[in-house]
Amino acid sequence: MSGIEGAVEMKAYFEYVRVESKRYFEQGLNSLETSKQIDFGPYAGWRGPARLYMNVERAYREFRNEPANARWDLARSFDSIYEIAKARGIEVEF
Repeated sequence: MSGIEGAVEMKAYFEYVRVESKRYFEQGLNSLETSKQIDFGPYAGWRGPARLYMNVERAYREFRNEPANARWDLARSFDSIYEIAKARGIEVEF
């Protein structure tokens, strides 16, 4: 993915993740549960699809009005990525 097409595709991905995240957020699911539910859709072939968790968690932080520079629990984040990959039967890539 490169050039303007890559930027457009990445923007579409982030918009997709944000819309889907909002839907599950409003249902009361946490970011890990949501990451297990969101269909990878046209992005399933991207490398490291379980990293979706990081984008969902970022969207949740916005929905909760948390500061953009709030610290991440990196160990928990990597554990969550592993759990999502395992639940979905995909290879773990970091």
